[in-house]
Amino acid sequence: MTNMIVRNRVQLNPWNEMDRIWDSLYKPAQVAPRKPVVNIVNEENKVILTAELPGFGPEDIDIQVKENLLILQALKRVEIKESSEEVKEEKEEKEVVFEKSFVLPEDLRRENFVAQMKNGLLTLELPRSEKPAPLAIKVISK
Repeated sequence: MTNMIVRNRVQLNPWNEMDRIWDSLYKPAQVAPRKPVVNIVNEENKVILTAELPGFGPEDIDIQVKENLLILQALKRVEIKESSEEVKEEKEEKEVVFEKSFVLPEDLRRENFVAQMKNGLLTLELPRSEKPAPLAIKVISK
């Protein structure tokens, strides 16, 4: 007796596959959010955070501090133009979102945080609180 193996074969429609390839060639590429490079420098009197955000402007950046968490968000609207024989021009807007969170040290002065955006580079300066100077106590004899 022969063992028989039954396999469910999926019938591929070559026309559907051709449509998928054709669409991938002529439809505009989907804009996916990019994860920017973030650099953190921990100095004695401040913390400096830099993030590369090319294509974003100061109006696209949202920075929030909640308790000991710094939340950095970037939002951008992109217009995608699509043309075909039936429709001359069609516009679509998409939001490209980037969000990253950072846990902050406890010794930062939150009221003095400074953020600057220049040439697609966001720089955050987070100053530290001044530490009390060491106190020397003299011992006197009676």
